[in-house]
Amino acid sequence: MVGTPHEKPNMSVSEMPTLSEHCWIFLRALREAAKYVAGRMNVARGLRERWTTVLPTSVKSILFLCKGNICRSPLAEAYFQYLVHNRRLSMTVRSAGLDTTPGKPAHANSKAVALQRQLSLDAHVTTQVHAELLDQSDLIIVMEIGQKDRVHRLYPNTKGKVALLGCFDEKGPLEIADPYSGTIDDFHSCFDRITRCCDTLAAKLRLEQGELPIHQISSTTKSKL
Repeated sequence: MVGTPHEKPNMSVSEMPTLSEHCWIFLRALREAAKYVAGRMNVARGLRERWTTVLPTSVKSILFLCKGNICRSPLAEAYFQYLVHNRRLSMTVRSAGLDTTPGKPAHANSKAVALQRQLSLDAHVTTQVHAELLDQSDLIIVMEIGQKDRVHRLYPNTKGKVALLGCFDEKGPLEIADPYSGTIDDFHSCFDRITRCCDTLAAKLRLEQGELPIHQISSTTKSKL
């Protein structure tokens, strides 16, 4: 017998969504909504960071911070030291990590990338950040938003002198991703961003260079490791 148009098809108990399935669907939708909201908040935070970052009027010491002080901050330190040395200026340039063990060498890929740009990280050893080091620094440069928030939370006296390195690169995202688990190409991309940001930062600090930045030197020597 054919049912009428108004009749609903019968659904067996086994075909009906279970409570756990309903919960999973709800949680998945909630997770997607949270990711969307977080993305919008990151965009807003990025715009605010770029618009409101003001450098100290006098910078005689600069500290580059990342997580382990083996990948990003050593590369930034080495390149910025080059910029300072190139102009024969007096500025202390250092780096440290928020979560590291003192005395470790730089990452092998960081060493390789630096060497291909005529910089050496052979003498680098990791430094754990501490209050005295932060107090001695006129400008503190971090790689991620969470790092800036953490420094402000643990060391309130640093407010007003912490900035994100990515703020000085209009072409890329606000944060500079950690290449630690990546390929040598990821390290090259990371260092390219670091050099662009440091060039802009140096210009803002009036450290204009007398010759081409290292990252403009022919990259034909790049090779796969």
